[in-house]
Amino acid sequence: MNYKGDYASGTSYSVGDVVVFTDGIAYELFQAAAAGTTPHEKRVWRRVDQPMQDVVILFHGMFNTISAAIPKNINDEAITLSTETADYLITVDDSGDTPDLTVTAITEGDES
Repeated sequence: MNYKGDYASGTSYSVGDVVVFTDGIAYELFQAAAAGTTPHEKRVWRRVDQPMQDVVILFHGMFNTISAAIPKNINDEAITLSTETADYLITVDDSGDTPDLTVTAITEGDES
């Protein structure tokens, strides 16, 4: 999953990109689609399941709050977020115009 922030109709998204739509729900693109294809198009977008939905919304709020203050030297930073049901590795790639947030579920044996 690659977190891309708020859905923008003029943006071309790639398979695996996650956006937060105007309904406040996170959606993942699972099949290539033209720019402007809204997350309500179930043939190409799917709603992100819980608890990942909570993680995405949490970071969405954080990034919207602090996005202007994110320094340009955070590339490849990673943190682990633990919830009651799972652990997640969160990495940031700031090589583009806006930081990309990648969230990966950690399974037993993944931690080094």
